[in-house]
Amino acid sequence: MFLAHRRELVNQCADKLIRFGVDHGILMAGEFPYGAADCQVASIDTVRARCITTEKMPLPNSDIIIIDECHRSLAPTYLTLINHYGDRVVIGLTATPIRGDGKGLGHVYDYMVQCPTIQELTDLGHLVPAITYAPTIPDLTGVSVDGGDYDKSELEHAMDRRSLVGDVITHWHRLASDRPTVVFASGVKHSINLRDEFRKSGVAAAHVDGNTPVEERNQLVNDLKIGEIQVVCNYGVLTEGFDEPTLAACVLARPTRNLGLYLQMAGRTLRVCEAANKKDSMIIDHSGNVYEHGFVSDDREWILTEGKALNSTRAERQKEFDEKNPITCVMCATVYTKQLNCPTCGHIPVTKGKAVESRSGDLMEVRAEKRKTAKKRTFTMEEKREWFRMLCGHAMNKKKTQGWVAHTYKSKFGVWPNSFHEDRDTAVNPSGEVLGYIRHRNIAYAKKMEKSNATNNEASS
Repeated sequence: MFLAHRRELVNQCADKLIRFGVDHGILMAGEFPYGAADCQVASIDTVRARCITTEKMPLPNSDIIIIDECHRSLAPTYLTLINHYGDRVVIGLTATPIRGDGKGLGHVYDYMVQCPTIQELTDLGHLVPAITYAPTIPDLTGVSVDGGDYDKSELEHAMDRRSLVGDVITHWHRLASDRPTVVFASGVKHSINLRDEFRKSGVAAAHVDGNTPVEERNQLVNDLKIGEIQVVCNYGVLTEGFDEPTLAACVLARPTRNLGLYLQMAGRTLRVCEAANKKDSMIIDHSGNVYEHGFVSDDREWILTEGKALNSTRAERQKEFDEKNPITCVMCATVYTKQLNCPTCGHIPVTKGKAVESRSGDLMEVRAEKRKTAKKRTFTMEEKREWFRMLCGHAMNKKKTQGWVAHTYKSKFGVWPNSFHEDRDTAVNPSGEVLGYIRHRNIAYAKKMEKSNATNNEASS
């Protein structure tokens, strides 16, 4: 019997069994049970309701019980089921063998077989490399900790501020406007607000949470797969086992002290997708999680005990991360280590007089500095010519003037396009990068006008 806690995981397992020609039944609400099959794929909630709580049907006569996302195995429902099966073989599967409170799974399991690390799987070509950007860090002063993680209501209130929501949208347009994206919010209202702001900026976006009807959720996933929507915002639904290889960007707008949750969220976009020619994954961290837990590809020494799940403590892991001397690029916000020049834009940080290390207290200064210098990346003359041609193409498509082209070009490169002319530099359709910059500039202008209008209204009143 294969057990999972979400409908999507049950269906994913059933689909793979069909692919391998394995006869099986599905024990889940809305499915017709096929009890004659030697293999059963079951929802833990359905098994509990039908076989334990009401005893409407007997437990499947299983010799082997496989539990997906087994970091949940210590939940009362799982423990009750495991006790019902006595000495049967129980196998757990998880990418994060750690509970939310940091403890291990030794109370249930006797042995741990570790698969290759994320870095090893990346080197072997089974996962794509992750590039981490950290354009902002939220101020969580006053947010309390409950059950080992941030208090949900206080966290959502802290994260659902206009400035932070605006940062998420603006930086996504700058960095990932051409990528299918999953956004992890800090609450249901926060997720809905993010979806609405994405839509206002011209992006096909959707929201899903635990109360979204199954049919609507399935349709949303299908729309994401075929490209009808580009961004899916969620709270508490797509963190585990969500398997959509086309996703190429992950926005973390949900701070967490739970290492397992961080790895689950960041891992949603690491799957290879040859059909989409996917080269890498982009993790845009607005939550400070990379500074709290390290890079997603860091090697972690998991251990199987009833106590802690890692050989090192949180303080030791933080010290190890700091010793890597991570740098936050002030030009593009990439977080990197092991080299001086930024692997994304090539910028070489000034070694003295500027805050470039990744500790939270310094990042606020890095953020302010980045806003002043983010447009100083070096471009070749030919690249500038292509930008000019694409801006001309956008102006033709949208019936904008050459004055708009000149001012947009100057906003990007800091100089007027005196070396180019629309008569000899033929207009072409803009790339995703150029369209993303235009949207980013439009959003910034709209925010500026909104702030100006609010100031004028306040003054007049």
